[in-house]
Amino acid sequence: MTTAVEHGLLDVSTRRSEDGLVRRISHGDVAIETHSVDDSTDPDLDGAWWKAYLKGIRPVPLAHPSHPATVRTIDLFSGPGGLALGFSQAAAELGMTHDAAVAIDQDAGAVGVYGANHSVSRTWTDSVSMLVDYQIKGNRTGATFLYEPEMVGDEWADIVGNVDVVLAGPPCQGHSNLNNRSRRTDSRNELYLTVPAVALAVGADSVIIENVPSVIHDHQGVVQTTIALLEDAGFTVETGVLKAEQLGWAQNRSRFFLVASRRTKPIPLSDVSRALGSPARNVLWAISGASRKEGDHLLVPAELNEDNVRRIDWLFDNDEYDLALDQRPECHQQGTTYKAVYGRLYPDRPSPTITTGFMTPGRGRYIHPTERRTISAREAARLQGFPDTYEFVVDPSEPPSRTQLAKWIGDAVPMPLGYAAGLSVLLPKM
Repeated sequence: MTTAVEHGLLDVSTRRSEDGLVRRISHGDVAIETHSVDDSTDPDLDGAWWKAYLKGIRPVPLAHPSHPATVRTIDLFSGPGGLALGFSQAAAELGMTHDAAVAIDQDAGAVGVYGANHSVSRTWTDSVSMLVDYQIKGNRTGATFLYEPEMVGDEWADIVGNVDVVLAGPPCQGHSNLNNRSRRTDSRNELYLTVPAVALAVGADSVIIENVPSVIHDHQGVVQTTIALLEDAGFTVETGVLKAEQLGWAQNRSRFFLVASRRTKPIPLSDVSRALGSPARNVLWAISGASRKEGDHLLVPAELNEDNVRRIDWLFDNDEYDLALDQRPECHQQGTTYKAVYGRLYPDRPSPTITTGFMTPGRGRYIHPTERRTISAREAARLQGFPDTYEFVVDPSEPPSRTQLAKWIGDAVPMPLGYAAGLSVLLPKM
């Protein structure tokens, strides 16, 4: 049995074999098949493929090339590695080896998590703006670099000419619709422009940048300026909003992606999205069977005060998913536009966007659908696309705080989005 969706030259399908599942990705004259272990009888073959992934099972090429292609990346604003995770999965399914050359983020703990999971060759915890020397003339469609950007410092000499793809998730708080104080004009927005500068400085062939959808409305036009800079350097650029739920994932989450390549043309993101598209899966699909390994600090439940315990009990005792007004804090009892706050997750629907507040009932709809508690960090990680084998730890003798876990997991890029963007730039290189 095969499930497949075709759009133009791109075809993605999954079939069951005697000893597991086979994923076939074809584009033009190229077809690649990889195998994954699966002992279920789930008729949802794509769902079974991703459930195997969530258990930590990596795909293995059916045909083993004698010299598999290696794709080297530098990851700017890397966080704990969510974007790299999706990109790495795409590379693996195409029979490539992902070599994480450099990961850069000012959060040293996040970089430590990245290194524990991606075998990164080098990490850096200073600002990306200190990494590259560049100057831009003009903005938006008329923008150009005044001179060829250069990496700052001799320690980067071995990187120049040896990076294939720049991955980047510039700070999004300045672009977020939740930031009413400095939205669109936040100085952090300019960090977006360091990405094309680094790409040119290291000689990368491709670029993947992700951010919130509202980034396109930035007051200084950072997206439009970046497109102009890359096109002036010979890149072909594609942009679009990828939605996790439209890719069959169990979370409603949208991110704006810019993908660019200069020796090949990226597959339009709308085409990739259609080829991967399937109905959204639900919360229980994602979190059922999650690792419950003893001693896993991601399973430690959030501490709840008496009021929140009472609110959770009310939801379960009354078989409700939205908290009644008279059960809310007094400031909400005259009505609220945030109905999901103190809400219980629907078991048969995708989750809302996982944020850094997923351990706090008052920050959104984060109460477990069948148990009287908020979802655990491990369950939130699964909803974000992190497999059970992903280690959120820097020092084994000192587990991270719940605040750190919430930030790392909630701010991460969901794996399916990085996977789709990865296919966009990697498939044309085959």
